[in-house]
Amino acid sequence: MKVEQALEIAKGYRDEGRLLDSAYENIVRWLTLPAYREYADEIVSMIENERLKELNDCFFEMIPFGTGGRRGTEGVGPNRINDRTMAESAQGLSEYLLEQPEEFYRRGVVIGYDTRRNSKRYAIRCARVFAGNGIPVYLFDGPRPTPELSFAIRHLNCASGASITASHNPPTDNGFKAYWEGGLQVLSPHDRNIIERVQRVDEIREADFEQAKASGLIKIIGEDVDEPFLDRVCALELTDARDLDFLYTPLHGTGAHLVVPALERMGFKGLKLYEPHMEPDPSFPDVPDNYPNPEEPKVMEFVAARADELGCELAIASDPDADRLGVAVKTGDGWKILSGNQVGVLMCWFILDRLKEAGRLPVNPVVVKTLVTTDMVIPIAESYGGSVVRDLLVGFKYICRTIEDLPSDANFVFAFEESIGYLTGDFVRDKDAVGAAVVCAQMAAHLKARGKSLLDKLDELYLQYGYFSELERSLFFEGAEGHMKMQRIMDAFRSEPPKEIAGYDVLWIIDRRDNTVKDLRTGEVKPYHAHGGWTGNVLVFGLSNDGLTRVTVRPSGTEPKIKHYACSSGRVEDGFTTISGLKAVVDNKVRELMDGILEMERGIAG
Repeated sequence: MKVEQALEIAKGYRDEGRLLDSAYENIVRWLTLPAYREYADEIVSMIENERLKELNDCFFEMIPFGTGGRRGTEGVGPNRINDRTMAESAQGLSEYLLEQPEEFYRRGVVIGYDTRRNSKRYAIRCARVFAGNGIPVYLFDGPRPTPELSFAIRHLNCASGASITASHNPPTDNGFKAYWEGGLQVLSPHDRNIIERVQRVDEIREADFEQAKASGLIKIIGEDVDEPFLDRVCALELTDARDLDFLYTPLHGTGAHLVVPALERMGFKGLKLYEPHMEPDPSFPDVPDNYPNPEEPKVMEFVAARADELGCELAIASDPDADRLGVAVKTGDGWKILSGNQVGVLMCWFILDRLKEAGRLPVNPVVVKTLVTTDMVIPIAESYGGSVVRDLLVGFKYICRTIEDLPSDANFVFAFEESIGYLTGDFVRDKDAVGAAVVCAQMAAHLKARGKSLLDKLDELYLQYGYFSELERSLFFEGAEGHMKMQRIMDAFRSEPPKEIAGYDVLWIIDRRDNTVKDLRTGEVKPYHAHGGWTGNVLVFGLSNDGLTRVTVRPSGTEPKIKHYACSSGRVEDGFTTISGLKAVVDNKVRELMDGILEMERGIAG
């Protein structure tokens, strides 16, 4: 079938309502412009074989910048990751950089990449594009953790950077994560400005890779950045305790390159490695469901089982780009997987407590978190004379922008979010599993030396500060049809907000799209003064006057799903005789709230 015939058939699909208008327009573009010629045969085949769901999914939109940059399934079309969309990302970023003062963009860009299929090829392609636009490039000589890219931008004083990664997504995915000076992910207005340039890219300017290297326009970096990064990580010494038998796995990803040497340099002789995961492999063959996300219970259950076989008392795992860390602890009757909130609470206490003990706790210590992350760190930080920035939108880019903009009399000590992302040092501006692994191992060894486990300490903290329970669940909505369902759900929650969830009255609703709060008892709508003023597609349903019982709903910024968060809290002195009794009541309430919002949402989705 010729292109002309395929276009005629596609027009028919559109006229019949089987092909979205936006998908049809993008198909026409990809079949008629010379820039997309290499994809023509595949697109024609999709049309000829009536692969309409796939056509709609691949062409209905251009991959946006989400909470983790541009991320998606590899394939053909503007809503897929491929050589063209990667090159367009680099070209759009190049054009935006060239609009800045020359002394700025001449500082260059850093490019890193993970162990995924095609990541190295995409990284080289992007390097050629930046060089083709006259922008100096620093390209890592092999796969590296994403936090090291952030560090490298700061260390080399570069203007920008890009990490070729899909983080913890399935093996079918890849992505382009853009950074600005200071090692921060791009935020407004830069993200909007870059995507505008990407959308109107026509010509992609590319340099010859070898010639650009020979001229010095592309420089290869590696150990010269690894060493100063490791020096900073290993300076995070909070205790001299090192007696700990524990397992680490990088899940076939980049963590093997830096997490292992960092732990070894810190003197952890009880470190054991799960050897099958030490080899980089883009298909993640030895990971449950080939889904390398340590936030998934299946993954950490597998890791804990391997740790148990080796006689370990702790198991930690980083995702493929080593920016997240999963943690599991051996108990008397098996293993317990800790949530990101639990690990964050423990790290917050440990860092503040050890700094205070050593006389190194700064004045006005600040902890930073997102609005869906546990509030338990608020009383902990306050008990050490600190404060918490607590209402940020989801995404470490907001956390790190906040850290960068802290007033001179405030001192950052720790940041985290519930999705197992932690930042333990001020030399990186992204979540960092390398530093988190070093702190976590020290914390477990420190407690072990005092006859306690991480779980023992958690219970102590619950007795001291109150028990905080959180639950997160997602509903997936694949493809263009799913995208519309997600829009319908969020629109319905806004136009007809629930008056109750699982029998609990909704007292107020915060809409982060326009930063307003509505009191459902009075109908009054007021501005919501969010830190930073950032807006996003997030709804928060308040079910208690103190704001500690909430249900939050938002579409994911990296995957086709809506995420739901329920939380509540209580104290033993509120009529409970044991911490276990308190946990049972609060956990049950949180489960009821989660079941209630999910049932409501399924009804809207149909």
